Amino acid sequence: MKLTKKLFISVLLVGVMIPQALSDTITAELIFTKRPPFSGVLYVSDDKNNLSTITVDQKDTQFTKKLQVGALGQNITFNNSDEVDHNIFANNTKINAVFDVGLMTPGSTANIELNWKQNSLARIGCKIHPKMRAYIANITSNYYQVLPFEKKVKIYQVTINDVPSNLTSLNLLMPGYKIMQFQLQSGESKELAVSKKGKPRGTLKLSRK
Repeated sequence: MKLTKKLFISVLLVGVMIPQALSDTITAELIFTKRPPFSGVLYVSDDKNNLSTITVDQKDTQFTKKLQVGALGQNITFNNSDEVDHNIFANNTKINAVFDVGLMTPGSTANIELNWKQNSLARIGCKIHPKMRAYIANITSNYYQVLPFEKKVKIYQVTINDVPSNLTSLNLLMPGYKIMQFQLQSGESKELAVSKKGKPRGTLKLSRK
């Protein structure tokens, strides 16, 4: 049987449309009953990422960001934009996040490779200024939202756009908490309890459309 010209064009158009991936928007509401942790990140597990070099900066004797995201093997650049010396380090043997960049004078930089356990948070600090702290997450994802929590704010709204429909594994990573890992399909909604060491700390409500 011969295809007419009109039918042949329609078949071609369908063939072009099939490979296009569908995408979703994930919305979340995170409600704490107690004081929230220092920071966190909600992300969709992926097998790749397009993250660029991580740059950690310091100013006014504090880190400029509470939490940053990287992936295994990426370069981390530490800048000292402060007017005083710093000495950034990490010492978490459980996830193999152990390093010391040495003394950094104002305007100097240092580099290390991100090499600690995947799906974990490394706390970094300064040996000269003990009150300084921040976190670097090792995740593989292009779809995430960093959560810079505040002490007196207990409700947070989160949106992650353009998530491929075939990526259904989500994670909530927060310092001091066990990682939360769960599935969320397109069109699905969920409500999950957030706990710390077995004690309730809040609720995570999710929706995917």
